[in-house]
Amino acid sequence: MSDEPVDLLVSGNLVNVDTGTVSESFVAVDDGRIVALEERPAARELDAEYIAPGLIDAHMHVESSMVTLPQYADAVVPRGVTSVVHDPHEIANVSGVAGVEAMMADATRTPLKVRFTVPSSVPATTLQDGGATLDAEAVDALLGEDEVVALGEVMNVPGVVAGDDSVHEKIRAARDHGLTVDGHAPRVRGSDLQTVARYLDNDHESISLAEAREKVEAGLRVYLREGSASKNLADVVGLVDEVGSRRLSLCTDDRDVVDLVERGGVDFAVRKAIRLGVDPVEAVQMATVNTAESYGLPFGRIRPGAPADLVLLSDLRTWEVDHVVVDGAVDPTKGGGAPPASAIATGTVRFEPVSAADLAVRHAGDYPVRVRVIDAVGGLQTGRAEADVPVAPVNEERVLTANADDDVLPLAVIERHGEAGGIGRGFVRGLGLERGAVGSTVAHDAHNCIVAGVDHDSMATVANHLRDVGGGVAAYDPEDDALSSLALPMGGLMSDESLGTVKETFESVEATADDLGLDRDGGLMALSFLALEVIPTYRLTNNGLVDVESFEYVPTVID
Repeated sequence: MSDEPVDLLVSGNLVNVDTGTVSESFVAVDDGRIVALEERPAARELDAEYIAPGLIDAHMHVESSMVTLPQYADAVVPRGVTSVVHDPHEIANVSGVAGVEAMMADATRTPLKVRFTVPSSVPATTLQDGGATLDAEAVDALLGEDEVVALGEVMNVPGVVAGDDSVHEKIRAARDHGLTVDGHAPRVRGSDLQTVARYLDNDHESISLAEAREKVEAGLRVYLREGSASKNLADVVGLVDEVGSRRLSLCTDDRDVVDLVERGGVDFAVRKAIRLGVDPVEAVQMATVNTAESYGLPFGRIRPGAPADLVLLSDLRTWEVDHVVVDGAVDPTKGGGAPPASAIATGTVRFEPVSAADLAVRHAGDYPVRVRVIDAVGGLQTGRAEADVPVAPVNEERVLTANADDDVLPLAVIERHGEAGGIGRGFVRGLGLERGAVGSTVAHDAHNCIVAGVDHDSMATVANHLRDVGGGVAAYDPEDDALSSLALPMGGLMSDESLGTVKETFESVEATADDLGLDRDGGLMALSFLALEVIPTYRLTNNGLVDVESFEYVPTVID
């Protein structure tokens, strides 16, 4: 009743994302829900310059931050991010259903409202060996979980277009559950896009305005991405002025721990969109109600009956946060403390020790050899290239080695899930390394062990160290025999150390990699995507070099 005290009353300029307006108002909160947009007697009162709904990240993978969900929440909730739509695709590729269920268990240990999409592409393709498979039956069972809101990004676009029943069976299961189907359609245009739009609901892979516009026109919701590896917002933000922005959302996709702590999550995308000229209310809509409508979420707007997820701001344009309310609780992550124990499995990095020769392409000749090269052109997408590389002896074997003058380095992907799946060997241009090697067991999507280096001995040192510590990222400098690493024992992807510890240790690895010459713009995050065989153009898997556009292996050596 209107004369009975409520738990909380907030006053300020209300950002009404339903109407797209800002006006003075009150928000009365009781028992975790908004009960009225009017003044009521209250046990506690707060004033704010602006009151906005809590932000929602439309598509992201927590694993890429290298911390567990509770730690991720500690970083983003104080910044006004109260919910994420999380695709646990990465841990699923390592541990299958058990990994997804462990992530769901972790989500109960944080005030962050985590809504899940069920990974649809585990494995992403048959071109690489991962640690698990989620078949249609397993996907269907997970789709019935309470916190699931969608089928996760469908990466097998050729399968969607060709009518592959193994893909469409999962899509039909999502529809039977009344759920959204997330898309993943980089560079998909024309007739193929029209077919994709028949079955999928959204896409977050646009890297140009023309690509994003065509997807909106085909009926897809388009998510404008601003992550750590892919920073596409500036290139596609013009879409806001061309189409109705209510079909657009903001997402991060992947956010490394340094960006997470220093710049935040989807709140960073909101601030950047505003700096790029987007009206502040529209920017907030793209990170709240638009996403809520994509997934049928009850939050993401301020109205009577909705959960009380509020951000109290001193400045809307700069998104300056004073307080955050989640389900009526004010500043629920304040106080911190040790992160709770995670349910995610350890001991998932299993391969035999490797030698330098194991990671090299053998060749019997003496003259430079022409090879295909992954051109790491920036962001997620790579290019095709060719280069001549020299032949030299390594441990009594004649192998192809680095062409340092052309920045062409050896690259290897080692199957690490204990299935004896072999080693893929190739070359990459553009990493910038001048000596030593870098490596990671975070290698989307199968998360095998990927290493690149100027020499194969350094590569083997990094790979064997990652094996010994149960996974992680590492950089090795042979000049002083110095190895810097961040252990990620949780699935070979995450650490259960404190957020600050993980950030500082990762920065130490980055510093060593910088000293080795690793390109700062892409860095270790770029390395982690060089095995992702669903994004054009060349990728290296543990089974060999893949031309993504033809969806087949191609020889590293050009005859």
